[in-house]
Amino acid sequence: MIVDKGVARLAAIVYFIQGSLGIASIALPLYMRAQGLSIATITLITSVSTAPWFCKILYGALSDSFPINGLRRKPYLIICSGISCLGWLLISILPPQTAFLILGLSVANLGLAATDVITDGLVVEHSVEGTAQLYQGISWGSRSVGSVLAGVIGGFLAAQVSAPVVFSITAALPLISLGASFFLEEQSFDRAGVRMSILSPIVKSLKQLVRGDLKWFSGFLFVASCSAAIGTPLFFYMREQLRFDEVFLGILGSVGWLGAILGCIIFLLLSRVLSVKQTLYGVIGLGVFDVLLTLLIQSHVTAFAITLFSGILGFMIFLPLLSAAAKLSHGTGVESSLFAVLASLYNLGLACSGLAGGLIYEWIGLHGLILVTAVFLLSGFFIVPRMRML
Repeated sequence: MIVDKGVARLAAIVYFIQGSLGIASIALPLYMRAQGLSIATITLITSVSTAPWFCKILYGALSDSFPINGLRRKPYLIICSGISCLGWLLISILPPQTAFLILGLSVANLGLAATDVITDGLVVEHSVEGTAQLYQGISWGSRSVGSVLAGVIGGFLAAQVSAPVVFSITAALPLISLGASFFLEEQSFDRAGVRMSILSPIVKSLKQLVRGDLKWFSGFLFVASCSAAIGTPLFFYMREQLRFDEVFLGILGSVGWLGAILGCIIFLLLSRVLSVKQTLYGVIGLGVFDVLLTLLIQSHVTAFAITLFSGILGFMIFLPLLSAAAKLSHGTGVESSLFAVLASLYNLGLACSGLAGGLIYEWIGLHGLILVTAVFLLSGFFIVPRMRML
């Protein structure tokens, strides 16, 4: 098993920076709330600005089809890292109005989403028998470490400096990925005699979505993503009702990612004895349990314990979805494109759930929102039996 050290190093840096961008996760919502924005408006801003994550397949297809100076990855990584930096700079300097916030966050998400997809493409190119797991372990391990550090540091920064300063610091992080990309050694891609089309794999992938198990799995992704509805309302419940300070909220973010690492280990152990269909049933059961657990958050101790447990459950929910998506994409002839489309559908579901959650919260409050979300999750039990091939 020979791992390309340059690719592994770049993947580790890019994913570490992705996790590290979470240093703004405490300052940003508090900054928007300080401008007098309602929770529904904040969820609108954050949901709409994630639109670039719905188009992941386009970034991969673009870099595959249109090399720059014969290179398909390196130039795009440099450009997209710069775009991510620009987005956070816009947030730090523009007036805190809804339109400007959506603009800045959308630009930042565009750079981040494209960098994510292109890095994945680079890793896939160098993945052979026995090395794919190593690359993925390096990537997700680095992202987890970055996220754990970002939670604590982000909470401290939110308590000590102004939000625009935090956003400026966040803007500097993608520059590390940009600098690392310059050292990537990539072989020139010769397009001579090769006809590349952006639309071809997209069209084929969309046709697959209306066939067999995939049409049901697409609906399942929307159901599984609905737990995102409670995220922002729960954050402000802990901040405004339970009076948790910025530092403790940052610590909770780190604790959640520590739980995610444990959840990943547990899933890898269980995946050896459970079928894909059994794990999807588990996704719904664990999801309902995870959502209902938030009803018990009443103090620092319960918040700490439940956040850790939710982090564990979160990855035991997320990883089976990835595994099922990979299995259903296999053998279609457009595996990478179809997998990107399914990932985009899941991201779309997260955004729609977040937006709906803000609106429902304004209507029936946090506890009502939690119960509605749990009930909607239960509908997944009626979808799984319809998937015959798993």
